[in-house]
This record gives sequence, structure tokens and C-alpha cells, in this order.
Amino acid sequence: MNIRAKGRRAIVAASLCLVLAPAARAAPSIFGFNFPCWGKDCYEAPAASQSLQALAKTGARWIAVTPTWYMDGSRASSLAPSASTPSDESVRFAIRQAKALGLSVALKPHVDLDNGDPRSDIDPRNAAAWFKEYRAMILHYAAIATQEHADLFIVGTELLHVDGPAHLRDWRGLIAAVRAVYHGPLTYAANCYNFIRIPFWGDLDYIGIDGYFPVLGGDNEKVMEASWQPYKLLIEAESGVFGKPVLFTEIGIASQKGANLKPWAYNNFGKADDKVQAAYLDSFLRALSGEKWFAGFLEWDWEADSSGQAQGDKSMSVRGKPALQVLTRYFDLWRGIVPSASISSLSSSFKTHAAAGLKLVRPNAFDGGAAAIRP
Repeated sequence: MNIRAKGRRAIVAASLCLVLAPAARAAPSIFGFNFPCWGKDCYEAPAASQSLQALAKTGARWIAVTPTWYMDGSRASSLAPSASTPSDESVRFAIRQAKALGLSVALKPHVDLDNGDPRSDIDPRNAAAWFKEYRAMILHYAAIATQEHADLFIVGTELLHVDGPAHLRDWRGLIAAVRAVYHGPLTYAANCYNFIRIPFWGDLDYIGIDGYFPVLGGDNEKVMEASWQPYKLLIEAESGVFGKPVLFTEIGIASQKGANLKPWAYNNFGKADDKVQAAYLDSFLRALSGEKWFAGFLEWDWEADSSGQAQGDKSMSVRGKPALQVLTRYFDLWRGIVPSASISSLSSSFKTHAAAGLKLVRPNAFDGGAAAIRP
């Protein structure tokens, strides 16, 4: 069979995922924002309290608190807090304040490079030594999550070079150790082009995706929504294979022209364009919301200190922009709907056909080209 015919097989098999999905439409159980903060006492500052109160008024139900540790270069084997890392007291303060406002809280520790390069570059020369230090950091925050009654714990974010099959034993050991300390639900925040390579979804409660998927259409929502469909097929299939709901641990784009083609970019690369940001988020929610496997999303981002956000801001923030109106419209709708059912409600036939569709796709499916189809 030639490649073109195989491609048709993949499309047909994956399309069965949609046909066999349950018809019931339900609200996601998780919807809100990542609430990052950089600085020792940043979550305790008056500006952070004001920002969190404004966030709560949007109708969001969740925040993710994101303390960050740092590495001195992508090949280093050690990591540590820096002056930009919120103190434990500041993290605890943020969790307590959010809960007092009626918000659920995910604790989402990050590791970044101190030179500002992407964390997906992290590729420690001594992986065993790195995992030892990473495990200590994660267990430290898992203890805080337990003590402060966090509602979700995220065991890692976008660690592209160390989250594959070669390190499955490390991750399974870490996840088991976290479960001994923290008894709530767990996930991992995978890169959007890497989530089908993660081997330990079965050990977690959610498939987590930092969903910076490029889509066509500019600010044309219909074209954008159509562009989400290939991603939706793969995500839905992955959910079916593992029997896990999918949480977008991050989603968002800058309010700049062309951001839909590189939604991960946060630097100044184009003219201000609020419409493309709003259209991107609206098309994402039109495409995915209501699916039983869609657990929800945490938008990136709602910063704890937005005092530097000026008129004409082009960052990923939605504050004061049309994209926030899009989100609050969905929030208002969902708060009046019963949260989506457990993934166990998915039919066995759906899981079977989803798995069949996914098996036709190579792990490098997002690298593009005909090589994405299995021979």
C-alpha cells in the first residue's frame, strides 16, 4: 500500500474517534489561569492580592501556582532556587488566599534555565544526578501541596529531553514517591509536539499538554477551528489509549499579528493584534469544549504582578483584552453546567478505535511530512 493510501487509513481510523465519541456535552471540571510570580515575596505583595481578586471575578475556578527553580546551563546536573523563586511562605500564602476566594489550586513547579533559553533545551549531561536533585525539588513541593490542601499537583513541565522512554523508570519512581506524600490527582505538562511520546501517562490521573499548537487563519475563527481538528484527533486518540482525561496545563498566545503560527512565542515579534488572541482561544474552545475527555485548561497567563502591563500590551496576558471576554463567556456558561463525567464513562469501542487510529501515527507525527504515517 502506498503512503497516500496509508494516510487515508490513518485519517479514517482517527475519524472514528469522533464518530464514536459520546454525544453528551458537558462542562470541563478545570478552567482558569496559570498565576506565575517571580521574586522571593512576590505572591505576598499587595499587587498580587489585587491581581488574584481580579482573577476570581472573571468566573475562573482554578489557578496554578508556579514556583520556579533554575539551572546554570542546559547540560548542568544541579538546580536550585534563585532570587526569582517565590519563597515557600509566599507559595503557601498564594494557595491559602486563592482558596479563601473559592478557587481550586494546582501546584506546578517549573525548572528554567537562568540564561533565559527555553526549558525544552534542558538535557543534563548526568541524568542520574539531575533526577536526584529534581526528585528532591518535586517532593519538597509535593509536601507543601499536601499541607496546603492543593487540589492538583503537576510533577513536571516541558522537560523534552528527559521525559521519554529512556527515563521511564526515573519518572515512575518519582511519581510513586509523590503519591506517597500527596494523595490528590497528578499530571505532567508535556510539550504540545511531544505528548504522544510520554510513556508514563498511565501512572498519572490526567494527560497534561502545554497546548501551543500553531493554527492557520489569522483572526478567522472558522479557519482556526478547522485547523484544530487534526490535533483534536491525536489528542482524543491518546486519551482513548490511556483511558485518561486531557488537561491543557497551558494554552494561550500573544496578542500580536501572526501569533497563531507560533503561539509559544512571547517576545515582541509583530504588530499588536487583540483579535488574533481572542480568535485563537475561541476556536480552541469551540473545537474541544464539551468533549468528555476534555478536562479543561489553565490559560497562560495571569501574572501576579501586572503593574507593567501598559496600553497596547502585546504579551500573552488577556487582561483588558477581547480574549478575556471570550473566556468569561465560557466561564459563565460552565459554572451553570454539571462538570464532565469521569473518563471511565468512555465506551470501550471508542477506546479501541482511538487506539487503532493512534497506532498509525509515528511518535514523530508533529515533525511533519509523510514520515508521520506508519509503514
